[in-house]
This record gives sequence, C-alpha cells and structure tokens, in this order.
Amino acid sequence: MSRLPPTPTGLPLVGHTLSFAADPFGFVGDLLTDHGVDDVVGLDVLGLDDLYVLAHPTYVERALVSERDVIAKGGEFAAAFGTAVTAVEGDEWRRQRATLDPFFRWGRVDEYADVMSRQVERRLQEWPDSGTLSLESEMKGVTLDIIFATILGRELELDSDERVRGAADGLNGRFSPASWVLPRWVPTPSRRRFDRADRLLRDEVSTLVETADEQSLTAKLVDTLGSDYPQTREEMEDQLVGMIFAGHETTALALTFSLYLLATHPAVCERARSEVDSVVGSGRVTADDIDHVPTVERVLKESLRLYPPVHTLPRETVRPFSVGERTIPAGTDVHLSVIHIHRDERWYDDPLVFRPDRWDGEKDRSTYAYIPFGAGPRSCLGRAFALTEAKIVLASVLREFELDWDGDEPLEITPEMTTQPKGETPLVVRRR
Repeated sequence: MSRLPPTPTGLPLVGHTLSFAADPFGFVGDLLTDHGVDDVVGLDVLGLDDLYVLAHPTYVERALVSERDVIAKGGEFAAAFGTAVTAVEGDEWRRQRATLDPFFRWGRVDEYADVMSRQVERRLQEWPDSGTLSLESEMKGVTLDIIFATILGRELELDSDERVRGAADGLNGRFSPASWVLPRWVPTPSRRRFDRADRLLRDEVSTLVETADEQSLTAKLVDTLGSDYPQTREEMEDQLVGMIFAGHETTALALTFSLYLLATHPAVCERARSEVDSVVGSGRVTADDIDHVPTVERVLKESLRLYPPVHTLPRETVRPFSVGERTIPAGTDVHLSVIHIHRDERWYDDPLVFRPDRWDGEKDRSTYAYIPFGAGPRSCLGRAFALTEAKIVLASVLREFELDWDGDEPLEITPEMTTQPKGETPLVVRRR
C-alpha cells in the first residue's frame, strides 16, 4: 500500500481546526515548514475530508499542464456557479471557451480601454479633494462599473444600483472559511448571503437580456440562446453571474493591494507617478499609454506576487497522484498553494519584501513559481482584461492623487475564496 503524505496530529476531535481558523496562512506555512515532506502536508480540519496542501511549482505544472487529466476542479465551484466556465470540465469547458474567448483576447480588450478609462474617471471625480476613503470599497465599485459597462452591457449608476453592488460583494461569502468546515447543506450566514446575492443578480441578468448593449457578451449569449451554447436560459444566467464574481472581485483585490503598497512605499509611488505624468500628461489614460509605464506594470506584478487575489487553487484528484515517494489517493482534495509558492525564498529573494524592481530582468526561476492567473489551458480567461483594467486604474489614480495610508499596522489578510484584507483599508487621498 502506498504511503500517504504526512498529516501532523492536531487536537483531539477538532484536529487543526482552531489553529487554522485563527491564522490560516501562517498556520499552513508553519505546517509546510515543520512537517511537510516534498512540499506537501495534510490538513486536518473539522468538516473537511482528507486535504493536502501542495506548495511547489512542479506540482502546479503537473496538475494544470502535463497531468491535468489526473486533477479536476472540486464540486464547490459547481455548487456556487452551476454551469459557468469557472466550474465545468472537459468538452463542456471547451464549448464555452469557444464562445467566450473572443471577448477577452488582447485585441478586443484594447477596444474596451476607452470605456474603462471613462468609468474610472467618473468615479475619481466623486473622490474628495482631500480625505480618507475605503480603498477596498472603492476598488470593488470601479471594477464592477467596468465589468458592467464593457462585458455585461449596462452602465451602473454611481449613486444608486446599491442592491446590485451589495449582491456582487455577497457572492464571495459562499467561500468563507467558516463554510469550508461544514457540509454543503448547512445554511451558514455566508451561504445565505450568497443565495440572496445569487437570486438578485439573476433578476438583474433577466433585465440585461432585454436592455444590454448589442456589442456586449450578454447580447451575444442572448443571440445564441438555444444553439450550441448557451442551450438554456439557466446556462446563460450561470455564466453571467459567474462573470460578475470573477470579473470584479479579483481585480478589485489586486488594485486594493497595489494601491496599499504604493501608499506605504512613497519612493516607488513617486517613481510610478513621474512615469505616468510623462507618458499620459493631462489626457485620458489609453491602451497605448499603459504599454509605456513599466514601473506601474512592475508594481502590479509584484503586488500579484505578494498578495495573489486567488491564494490557492482547490482541486480534486481523479486518479492517484504521486508526490515524491508518497501518493495522494484518487478522490482527495488538494490545494495548490499560490501564496506559499509566491512567498518562498527558493524562488524569490526576501520574499516578504515589496520590491517591484525584482521584475526588471527575469531571475532563473520556474514559470510555475508565479501563477496569479493559474497556468495551462485553464488559466484565467480574463487575464488580458484584468491586467489592462488594473493598469488603467493605477495610472489614473496616480495622475490625479497623492496617496497615503491611515493605518499604524501593516495590512493583514485572510482567506475566503479570494485573499481578503482583514479590517479597514483607509486610503488618504489629496487631489493634485
């Protein structure tokens, strides 16, 4: 019989549950350091079946590229988003990607740039000339504005549409740590919040079907309803609700962490601002502009390394998966730990230090040591969209505002499905 990777003994009955709940990232990091074998360690959390955390680029490459038929997405994605592209596998995934890909290619994304810039400017006009605002809230607002105006085909009102905005934020509640450790049928507060958000957004999608701009993805799905994809209205709703979640949550977090790092590193911030002033001037940020602001690009890349919005890639083994001299059985949950790979000193010097210049010339490291958008054929569909959007937002903010941070302690993070700031995110702004 094959040996399993090690799972350290925890407390009686509850195992690692209490330690994991108190400090998920730190606790898993300590387990990997103290008990991991071949960069794999088991986690014993109440309510979860066997779970192994994998934290090496080789496992990422195997699971997502060379042996991807051995590893599948787990059922939590399907439970949340039904038949959306984020949840399906195999032929169904390929069928959907054929319809969706044209809306997210680099060339098409460049066409969205002017709309993105207008949405950013619209929101920045509402910021105070001098004051403190909730950075996370503002970034979620602007990225939702952008996904609606480009992909979904409707411009949200800044001072209304609060039900839609609240519902979009509520989708992440499905994946709170408290929900992970309970069976899927238990109605936790976060799951109830998700269900309410899902119902409201499906109502919004029904309205979009009638009113969406004819160039939008919504209009495309309506036109092809009943054909190869989507075949049913439910499939279309699944897809659009999934787009609302994936299209604003992760980019908003990338921007939150990037602006936090700029606000707390004034020398880097000033260098990025000077670059933006030189390239953009007083005009609107364009698709061409963001190709000529390398400091902004490095800031974003380094932020995605240090604070990857998707901190882990949950999967399930379809067949036995070897890890060194040990084997993870079929039907076992595995987590490919993005954040622990990104913060590993084997791949990055001083990995906990924000150092954008580390990207000025590539170090000889594995491609799979940097995976903020996943890897392989199933890497993030919206990568080009998100990077373009994020650089436009960062350049626009730097052009308009001086930044500072109204906090005495470094920003802490906590895991839900995405990497969430823990506590307030008070950004101090002064219009230039």
